Amino acid sequence: MILANTGNSDRTAQHRRHPAGPPRHRTIAPPRDAGEPITGTPAHTRSLRLSVQRPDPGVVVVRVGGEIDLSSAPRLAELVRQRLTAATLRAVVLDLSEVTFFGSAGLELLLHAQRRAEGRRTPLYVVFGTGAVHRLIRLTGLTDRFTSRDTATEAVAAIRHHHG
Repeated sequence: MILANTGNSDRTAQHRRHPAGPPRHRTIAPPRDAGEPITGTPAHTRSLRLSVQRPDPGVVVVRVGGEIDLSSAPRLAELVRQRLTAATLRAVVLDLSEVTFFGSAGLELLLHAQRRAEGRRTPLYVVFGTGAVHRLIRLTGLTDRFTSRDTATEAVAAIRHHHG
């Protein structure tokens, strides 16, 4: 939090404008990423958690938990980029159901991953979950832009059925 001095050298003029006395300081909130929670979040939920599983040959499930923001998005973007450039890749599932914060950096990452997958003609299934990611995707009207399933298990089943 930053305190800014709002005092003026002409105290008499201020006193007339503010009969109870001139305000000496006001609070200015520090800048936040769009959508950042106002209240504190425990540190263990803020960190980005990633895991990669390969349920079938050429199928990769990337599970993400925690916060996707300006500081964590590059790490996830690199992991997704690596998975989408694998020679034997058939499909990718990006499970975002455990993401607790999803701001503009996360949305940009998701759109970029979708474009990369389309360029490779690789199916990308996204699990939005019911929290932060689902809300932002719905609010931005991008729900139909992605192939999504309710769970990673459903996404893998769809891959087996359609791309098996």
